[in-house]
Amino acid sequence: MNKLQRFFSDNWTIQRHDLESTVSLLMPSIIHGNIDAAVSQLNKDKCIIRATASPYMAKWYELDEISLPVDSIAVITLTGVLYSWESEWVIRIVEAAELNPNICGLVFVIDGPGGMVSHLDMAAAAIKNCTKPTATVVTGIMASAHFWLGTASDRTFIASPLCEVGSVGVVITHYSFKEYFRMNGIDYREIYPDTADLKNKEIRALVDDNDESLLKARAEKIHKVFAETVARNLGIDYDPELPLFRGAMFTGDEAVANGYIDQFGGLADAVKWVLAQATSRKANELY
Repeated sequence: MNKLQRFFSDNWTIQRHDLESTVSLLMPSIIHGNIDAAVSQLNKDKCIIRATASPYMAKWYELDEISLPVDSIAVITLTGVLYSWESEWVIRIVEAAELNPNICGLVFVIDGPGGMVSHLDMAAAAIKNCTKPTATVVTGIMASAHFWLGTASDRTFIASPLCEVGSVGVVITHYSFKEYFRMNGIDYREIYPDTADLKNKEIRALVDDNDESLLKARAEKIHKVFAETVARNLGIDYDPELPLFRGAMFTGDEAVANGYIDQFGGLADAVKWVLAQATSRKANELY
């Protein structure tokens, strides 16, 4: 139930059609009172962590396996909508990889349209501040929240010119169930004391006066943090007029040409790059 509540109360940085698709999967279950089915949809495991030894990647290991070879690479796969509890999971995984002496670096394999804002900045910061080398591989789409997360890596790869990245933007959603309650004979009201006139002012302005300005102002604040963070990750100036920061999407060749992705390459390329960086850092520590 907690995840369902978070789903309907969070802010989003996601492509619109993917959010609509997810909502369309949840609503029939909710309307018919099958909450367990809706929750199970959100509980589907889409985030995977494994480890492998470069350069051949002949075998895969669990992160805590005793037989995990020295200088292994943690490979974190993120697919589908990114929920806030998955961002929390990313933070824990980065921390675990940092503490594991047999892990020399991390690779994020991403194919996702974005997701919830909550904990996203902290997950991206965990990747950015990781003391071990990190890389991201785009295998399909890396949009919105996933773009925020993926660009926090030290190096970004994109598997194909047909892959897409971008969609730096924010969406605030509002769902009203008042009409549904009314049709089912439920009298739902919100009563506020005069001494709490600012409580829920954004939603009250929208519902009572059809005024979106307060919610738009909040979305603009989140968007500015998002855009400025991505600009720092990419090493470019934040220009609010640049299509990248206005929500545009870019194919793989466009992204590489514009410097939004470092280079073309797949998982093997990213793993080799991380191992090379880790080896170089070790050599610098010795001499």
